[in-house]
Amino acid sequence: MTWFFFTLAAALCWGFAQVQIKKGFDHLPPLWNNIFNNGLSLLVWVFPILFISGSAFRVPPWEVLLIIFCASALYHIFFYAISRGQISLTGTVVAGYPLITIALSHLFLAELLRPLQYFGIACILAGSVVVAFPEKAVLRNPGDLSWIPWGFAGAVTIGAGDFLSKLSIDAVGPFSHMMFLAFISNGVSLFNYTLDRKNRYVPDIFHQKLFNSIGGLILNLVGVFLFYMAFQYGKLSLVIGVSSIYPAFMVIFALKILKETLTSKQIAGIASTITGLLIVGFGS
Repeated sequence: MTWFFFTLAAALCWGFAQVQIKKGFDHLPPLWNNIFNNGLSLLVWVFPILFISGSAFRVPPWEVLLIIFCASALYHIFFYAISRGQISLTGTVVAGYPLITIALSHLFLAELLRPLQYFGIACILAGSVVVAFPEKAVLRNPGDLSWIPWGFAGAVTIGAGDFLSKLSIDAVGPFSHMMFLAFISNGVSLFNYTLDRKNRYVPDIFHQKLFNSIGGLILNLVGVFLFYMAFQYGKLSLVIGVSSIYPAFMVIFALKILKETLTSKQIAGIASTITGLLIVGFGS
């Protein structure tokens, strides 16, 4: 059950972090979220890993470095995806990433779960879809639906990135993976900067909302650290399935912090997600 508690803690961190990040988006656009996030990863990941593990990490072979680079490039889509629309909706669509990761793990890792665990994951994903599905008023105005393709793009890229990260962790361990992901991601940030000309303006580093963003980014990185540690102890399909509980936490925090509203349909979706979480957790 070690993987379960690591994953649940990661989801809790992500739920609160994404609300804080969303709160600061009008001051810190996705480009700068990526830049700050990757810079902070050196502080949140590298220095603690050097202290904890000492020399218990190694330089990955070139093919693993390529995998880490591809994972980093895919992860850079995340902040662009959740910047669109209401975070309790867009973030929940992004949380459909387990479908991609589980499909890839079946195809390439031959991971099989118990029928009850598949049912639990189905409940989690179904709940996420119910929470995310827009109301009739939104559906009548197609202009308000631009967040949907971004949400799906986020789900595909995060799902594929997590699969690649699992391959890397299996090859070199979580500490080595995070060490080199942090270094490589800062290089990818430079490429992101060359592409996103619109958001290159330097934000006010003393603005109050910047502190919300920084706090959210640090908590997000702590969640990723716990998430990668969970890969050591549990099957990829299970870790990924349980991690998608984070939208339930995110919606609850969004209600309190961003004053977003919650419908009875979304409450039912959250209940389905929590039920699936319990089934997967206790069923393993």
